Amino acid sequence: MSECAGRWKDEWNDLPEDMRDFATHVGPTDARVLLLGPPGSGKGYLARILHELSPRADGPFLLHNCGVVTESLAEAQFFGFVKGAYTDAKESRAGVIESAGGGTLFLDEFGALPTVVQPMFLSFLETGQYRRMGSTTVREADVRVIAATNRNLGAAIEKGRFRDDLVSRLSIWYRVPPLCERRREIEGIIHGFLREVGEERGRRLNLAEDAMHRMRNHDWPGNIRELLNVLEYCVVFSEDGLIGRDLVEKGIRSRRLVKRESEEAAASPRPRNDDDMRRELHEALGAAKGKASLAAKLLGVHRSTVYRRLERFGRPERPE
Repeated sequence: MSECAGRWKDEWNDLPEDMRDFATHVGPTDARVLLLGPPGSGKGYLARILHELSPRADGPFLLHNCGVVTESLAEAQFFGFVKGAYTDAKESRAGVIESAGGGTLFLDEFGALPTVVQPMFLSFLETGQYRRMGSTTVREADVRVIAATNRNLGAAIEKGRFRDDLVSRLSIWYRVPPLCERRREIEGIIHGFLREVGEERGRRLNLAEDAMHRMRNHDWPGNIRELLNVLEYCVVFSEDGLIGRDLVEKGIRSRRLVKRESEEAAASPRPRNDDDMRRELHEALGAAKGKASLAAKLLGVHRSTVYRRLERFGRPERPE
């Protein structure tokens, strides 16, 4: 692991042995990789480690989220375009493949890759050649591709939404396990986060022993992303730099509140009754220590909405 950049060294020994073995063998190669696993499990983190371990470490590491690529702009975003290729093409511009030349192109949410660009991307993987949109000039790019998805690609292939031969071009597949299967990492992630944030904000941050015990034994359904969000919550509301178990509990509860609200809104768009709205408001205020602005963020509404609901329902008798 000596070749890997400094920030990864501290966390290397906490990774599962299987993950370290995978990175050690695959990182130094040019093999194309498909990382599978749940959201927030660290697929992007592992992709960065693979890049840092490769001979391309001094080249660019370019992340591109396929989930935000529209059908109409997919070709231009991936392969670039020349001036006049379409109405708003006022000047020629490189795409992500060209920009990642000499380095690694990390395609996050690969399962959402638009169908219109899949055959063109397959051709690039087979030949290393491509054309900018609107051009007849053949270009070449030396790029290592690492893709990641939490989608069921097998089901997408069966439904004709994804090309089987495109998936086959990614020769090495690896499942990134959820954080609940990698509890050994939790303490290292926490210490690293608190150290970095403490240095940035000029304050010393520590986690009480009972708070650390709670963190280690939580299932973290949102994986590393949820853990970091809860830590950020704790840092914001920590008054003396020492994060206790009660604050950790509130941070975890705040994430559950937002998740539940999102799921309920998606499942039932019908207006909620007054009792539901009062309960939601009071739970959010409890998690936010009475701060209306943070309660608004937890509820996913504008701050003025919280003030209107406060006028209507009042504050909870006892903050949680």
